[in-house]
Amino acid sequence: MTFGTEKRRLLALLAMLAPLPLPFNEVLGWGWLLGYEAGLLLYLLRIGRGAEQWLSITAANVLAIAYLPFLLFDLGVGRQSGTLVAPVLHLGLFAVTVKLFSLRRERDKWHAAFGIFFLFLAAMATSVHLSVALYLLVFVLLALLLFSRFALLHLLGAFGHRGGEALRVPLAAFLAASTIATAVVAVPLFALLPRVQRPYITGYGVGGAGQTSAMSGFSDEVTLDSIGSIRSSRQRAMRVEYEGTGAHEMRFKGGTYERYRDGAWQKAPAWLEPPRGPVRLAPEQAVGEARIWLEPLGAFGLPLPVETVQVDVGRRPLTVDAGGAVRLRRRPDQVLQYTAEVAASPVSVARQPEPGSAALDLTGLSPRMATLAREVGGNGPPAEQAARLERYFAENYEYTLDLVGTGGADPLEDFLFTQRRGHCEYFASAMVLLLRSQGIPARLAVGFLGGERTPLGYYIVRQSNAHAWVEAWLPGDGWRIFDPTPPAGRPAAGEQGLLGLAEQLYDTMVFQWDRYVLTYDIDDQVAVVGSLLRGWRDLWERFRQADGATAVAEAAEAVDIATEAAASPNAGGEARITWLLAGLAALGGAWLVLRLRRPLTATRAYDELRRHLARAGLALTPATGPLALERQAARRFPAAAVPAARVVQLYVAESFGGRAVDDPERHELREALAAARRELRRTS
Repeated sequence: MTFGTEKRRLLALLAMLAPLPLPFNEVLGWGWLLGYEAGLLLYLLRIGRGAEQWLSITAANVLAIAYLPFLLFDLGVGRQSGTLVAPVLHLGLFAVTVKLFSLRRERDKWHAAFGIFFLFLAAMATSVHLSVALYLLVFVLLALLLFSRFALLHLLGAFGHRGGEALRVPLAAFLAASTIATAVVAVPLFALLPRVQRPYITGYGVGGAGQTSAMSGFSDEVTLDSIGSIRSSRQRAMRVEYEGTGAHEMRFKGGTYERYRDGAWQKAPAWLEPPRGPVRLAPEQAVGEARIWLEPLGAFGLPLPVETVQVDVGRRPLTVDAGGAVRLRRRPDQVLQYTAEVAASPVSVARQPEPGSAALDLTGLSPRMATLAREVGGNGPPAEQAARLERYFAENYEYTLDLVGTGGADPLEDFLFTQRRGHCEYFASAMVLLLRSQGIPARLAVGFLGGERTPLGYYIVRQSNAHAWVEAWLPGDGWRIFDPTPPAGRPAAGEQGLLGLAEQLYDTMVFQWDRYVLTYDIDDQVAVVGSLLRGWRDLWERFRQADGATAVAEAAEAVDIATEAAASPNAGGEARITWLLAGLAALGGAWLVLRLRRPLTATRAYDELRRHLARAGLALTPATGPLALERQAARRFPAAAVPAARVVQLYVAESFGGRAVDDPERHELREALAAARRELRRTS
């Protein structure tokens, strides 16, 4: 095999790999890719047969001229569709193929390599999926192999070699080291280069942050089939991560609807346009927060936990409707991250209904429905009437999706008195009208209910979690949530078998890719730098005040804490980076402290033991003596009893016996203190 033939083969392999992601990114048709790959396979077959005749420059120019009419037509089609990406890619595929078939001079091979690199850039620029990282790794390895092999063949050619079996150079170590070096340089640059307000990487994408999926609901109008039609969809709607509080009921309100007309609900009008920035919705005290990553659902509604007291969507303009639902002024075209501070129980920003309010509109209510409301609701306070109606629906009607798209002239009448089964919109809509017939203001609310907990601790809320429920005004209680849908028909977590676990693990990888690559922006950089500065200041203060003999134990504890914090499911990206760097800094700080501090004494070790016991939750007072401390520690933390007792024993001997510890005892003291600290941390 000649050196030229080997170069052709390497170029062909790289050219076959370069455009592979493009059809998945929906910017190149499969027919174009298959035709291109078929042409390259023919090219490889000709190389294998030892073909010597290739296209001349004249033939290549003729093909280029023949392609011009098609290029003009392709540009016209692209202009009509609003994008010229596809015509440019078609031209790139054509140019690379023709160039490969017409390689003659050495510089022609570099021209072909530049064309292949253009296809690679197109594939990277139009993809936001996690798999593009694997594609990047494979392409970089193959490109390094190609260029290193090119360099070797060029060097051999300079000494007069033109063919035969070229010297085989062990490149595995070189390729591995080059890839690692590239990552070592690229990752810090990615994290530290100046950012704009939007992420660097945007594009079409499938399944990543660039995915856009149309979703019914949360629009200006909701029919009785809107939510039922998507309850079978496993597409992800949003991810939720709670901090400082449990997941509550995981009910997220995305919109409220007050007027019912001909089988459809119209959204409640907006009554508040708060200023941009954090928006306070209710005066209740927050007990935690929920961080939410909302997929681009093609809707204006901003799903929020029903316990939300404050929401922060950055500088995006918001509106709040009469039902207390928060809406965006513009539909997001990529994953939207926002934070909701939540109270311990549901709250509502909606105003008290006034006489003539839409929440008392009786349109759609028939006499039979009013009679049913009186019979079931009975007498008594509105809260008791609403509870009876809710229980009546849950116990006497059946949940089903079979009625989607089969509503008649009066679908609620048919649901209540004929079918006696339906999906959540039927249950909620019927209860709203029955409550209104009894003079109780009510409205329809839609959103999501429930979610799947993932191995990293966050929740996946899918479109199958879409749900509708009732909000009713009760004197003295305000707006309260009622859910008449039978429990068996309410959204539940997905399958938890091997398939469900695999799906969640895959989503975890996509989530991390979306969060820390695609949407990593200037705010994340500011948070990381601020956390690093605070962490370094705290660490320095800690080691400055620490006793020299306990420096190693302090450093080990810092590294352990850093590792646990970085692996924590609830740790944010900036927190992980901060803690890992802080752990490394702790090791360096320990070395400095060891150089500067005096040896360990039993008294200092005893003081350290008291501090760690108190941190672990043991109630100590200044009057607690060493023997009492030893007994209390043994009862509360049995696993730490032996090392704690040894520290106390050496302290008593030093403080009350007048005998300083020697070097073997100092070593024993250090190990006992470290063991006690380790067991206390595990217990607490």
